[in-house]
Amino acid sequence: MTTAPGRRTGAGASAREIDEAVRVAERIAQHRRAKAALPVTAVVAAVAGLIAATATGWPLGLLLALGIVAVGIRRTYHSTPTSWAKGAAGEEATARLLKPLVRRGYAVLHDRAIPGSRANLDHLVAGPAGVAYVDSKAWRSKKSKLTLTGGTLRYGRYDQTKALDTVIWEAEQAARVLGCAVRPIIAVHGATVPGPRGRIEVRGVTVVSAKKLSGLLQNLPPQPGWTADRITAVEQLAEQRLPPYAT
Repeated sequence: MTTAPGRRTGAGASAREIDEAVRVAERIAQHRRAKAALPVTAVVAAVAGLIAATATGWPLGLLLALGIVAVGIRRTYHSTPTSWAKGAAGEEATARLLKPLVRRGYAVLHDRAIPGSRANLDHLVAGPAGVAYVDSKAWRSKKSKLTLTGGTLRYGRYDQTKALDTVIWEAEQAARVLGCAVRPIIAVHGATVPGPRGRIEVRGVTVVSAKKLSGLLQNLPPQPGWTADRITAVEQLAEQRLPPYAT
């Protein structure tokens, strides 16, 4: 299997590419704003600096003028991490947690395209317990908690029913392609997952603290027929039918 030259591959690759495209568009818009804003800032800095220099001396006047220019540039070019960057970081962190499983005979694939869809599969893991689909969630807000009330999963005040629907659908698509059952899992980075073992079950989806993901996968009961040969065969099939996601 080949990918386009220069394309990112691996965990979080598609999210990183989208984030970079958003950043490029944002920088173009910032340059456009700077053409109008920075000359005004320079005039304000010059006037304020001159007034301060007259009152207190040139050193303080120059310092004030430079400070105004610096603040103007910072405001014009200020940017915050996008949701794509946060998502990519979560996927990359999950990939690092899954990497040791490869040495134990598991097959692990990242950022795979679903045929006939614009959706992607964050992580696929095949092992003695069968196949699991892992969706990474970077829920890192310090003010928000993960709760399960009356069968409804919420992150802060936000209902995550749609997120669960999506993960279930993605696992079903992987199962259709691979011809075997696929267990849906959400790995949460940041927010504390309620429950004594750092995981909960809701609508057939296992929601687990990312740091407990590897242990969860290794402790799943082995399923009949999932030998090393079958794990390899499923990995090869996934490589063929679920190519790296292309943005």
